[in-house]
Amino acid sequence: MASGLDTSRDKVRLLSSTDVEEVVTIMSEIVLGLGAPKSCAILVFDPDLEEFSDRFIFGEKKSAFAKFVEKFNLEEDELEPGVIELDSDDFDIAAEMQPAHVYHIKDIDSLCATIVMSGDLRYEADDLEQMFDDYPFATAVKRAWELRELSHENERLRKRYEELEDRIISMEEQTRQLIHDVMLKDSLRTKHTDRERLLYRISNAVRSSLDIEKVVKDAVENIGATYQVSRTFIMGFIRDSERIDVYEHHRGDVPSAKVFLDTVEGSEFIHGALVKKVPQYLTDDGVANDSEIHSQLLRQMDFRSALLVPLVMRDQVLAVLCLQDCVIPREWDIDDVSLLSSLADQLSVGIENAQLHAERERQAVTDGLTGINNRRKFMDEFEREFVRAKRYGEPFSLIVVDLDFLKKINDNFGHQAGDEAIKSVATVMKQSCRTIDIPARYGGEEFCLLLPNTDLELAGQIAERLRKLINECFIVGYGNISASIGVACYPNHAADPDALFQKADEALYKAKEGGRNRVCNAE
Repeated sequence: MASGLDTSRDKVRLLSSTDVEEVVTIMSEIVLGLGAPKSCAILVFDPDLEEFSDRFIFGEKKSAFAKFVEKFNLEEDELEPGVIELDSDDFDIAAEMQPAHVYHIKDIDSLCATIVMSGDLRYEADDLEQMFDDYPFATAVKRAWELRELSHENERLRKRYEELEDRIISMEEQTRQLIHDVMLKDSLRTKHTDRERLLYRISNAVRSSLDIEKVVKDAVENIGATYQVSRTFIMGFIRDSERIDVYEHHRGDVPSAKVFLDTVEGSEFIHGALVKKVPQYLTDDGVANDSEIHSQLLRQMDFRSALLVPLVMRDQVLAVLCLQDCVIPREWDIDDVSLLSSLADQLSVGIENAQLHAERERQAVTDGLTGINNRRKFMDEFEREFVRAKRYGEPFSLIVVDLDFLKKINDNFGHQAGDEAIKSVATVMKQSCRTIDIPARYGGEEFCLLLPNTDLELAGQIAERLRKLINECFIVGYGNISASIGVACYPNHAADPDALFQKADEALYKAKEGGRNRVCNAE
């Protein structure tokens, strides 16, 4: 039992770590503890460069071992599964490091990392392979590496943003110079002053806020007021890359553009506009230089002239800014297009930064394999919901679910089958729980379900329904899976969160000891 608890703790440490060096350090502790080699090296594979990007050395005689590892490389046909002894002649292995073994860590069929070990091993290769296979090495390494790559990409975007700021500062200087040159023409001076303020206002909003909805709403309102047009709207992938949003500002006597856009023709118009990477001029007769945007819709919108300016980031159109004048056929000069294009560039950076920030926040609280809440999110919600239940005197229940025989599934049918079983449990929990319930993957094969304002009787019914639904899940090769479930309730069983979790965990072990595939309430 102690060994099992240690293994679970190491798995939790691996899956809780997001730094590459921290992950490989934990892996080295496991490798040195299980296999007892003199030295071990963990080589992290970069699939884009198709080479080992990072090499970490642990154990004895690091210097001599590092020289060997530095030259170490493998061809694709040498990626054999299991713990494999290396041929000393083929790899020029010094006598003091012999025998040398390798173990390749793969995510499905993709290489994530390689463990190289020197010296005699404590166990036979097959036995050591089974021990290593029990750990989520691939998941931990791949996620840590991807998070580091995401961080590097974010840094690159930050530098791009700084370059764009320099460009904006330069443009502001040019604008001020232009205003100085035309000071005698009061109308031009007023026009450029207003647009300089618009540029500064939107630039400052993009720099200072990640609330992209507010930034875009303020932008369309300020652009519409500055240019005194009938309608101003931005349509496109604002909050995420899957859903099209429309943000609009229009004069009170002019119908909203959303009335026309929320139709089949409107959808065609939006999608047609989202593929154009250069500004488009529109008139009441149609499109001046493009006939693909829906002309019937344009006649229905009853405007005299319009300008479409794309918001482009890395050659991809994120959204389109549209200005429409329903009173006069406005002439859009090169200064208008230049300024609006600059505003579009700033808004593009703001949209991408906000989406990237939202994605990072989502990844931070989401389990990578199942898509439900991770342990960190679970602990935050658990504490919050318990305090709320205690404050208002409401019942609060906790269900702990443990997938039965995961090791057997992994050993006999592969980790892919094990992952499918884990994902099946998560899917059942997401689809069957109520909107107020909070499902999470606690770690490994263990899941939790928070049930706000739920007494013990109802929690037991929910747990039994969960058990039956999980038992109906079928894994190819293995068959139907099952789970053991423990239930505990506040205030019946505990007065604080730690005690409640302990009670639910005890009930879970009672279910396992009672034969698995059953629900047990805390005593």
